[in-house]
Amino acid sequence: WPPAPQPLDACHPEATFYEGHFLKVLFDRMTRILDQPYSLNLQVTSVLSRLAAFPHPHLHEYLLDPYLNLAPGCRSLFSVLVRVIGDLMQRLQRVPHFRAKLLLVRQQLMGLVPGEQMDHAMLFKGVVVLEEFCKELAAIALVKGPPEGPP
Repeated sequence: WPPAPQPLDACHPEATFYEGHFLKVLFDRMTRILDQPYSLNLQVTSVLSRLAAFPHPHLHEYLLDPYLNLAPGCRSLFSVLVRVIGDLMQRLQRVPHFRAKLLLVRQQLMGLVPGEQMDHAMLFKGVVVLEEFCKELAAIALVKGPPEGPP
């Protein structure tokens, strides 16, 4: 593989970009991270983390570069995460005592307090997975460095 992304010689700007079925499914699942089961969220973020860590310059650029120029209607992992966080901010305004509930869910997931039923439990579990996934992506980006390597 090339050490850095190569420019496309025969680029057709009129052609619609398609991320492929695999990434489409993963991105679609990421958009629903706040509404799906905890175990599914762990699986989706695990696959995306493994792809982001894969040593290929095009995958690195597509999954980890927040400044990647995209054609209208195209998605990247960053754009998906921005939309999810925007949705989350709107939802949290309608949830009373969300900080205390989020802390309780986090403690339940770590096994520090017994699990009990609460409103919005799936939402809060999704928030915890989202937070941890963002930390993991940041660590991967830090370890991999820029796609062209150190100056």
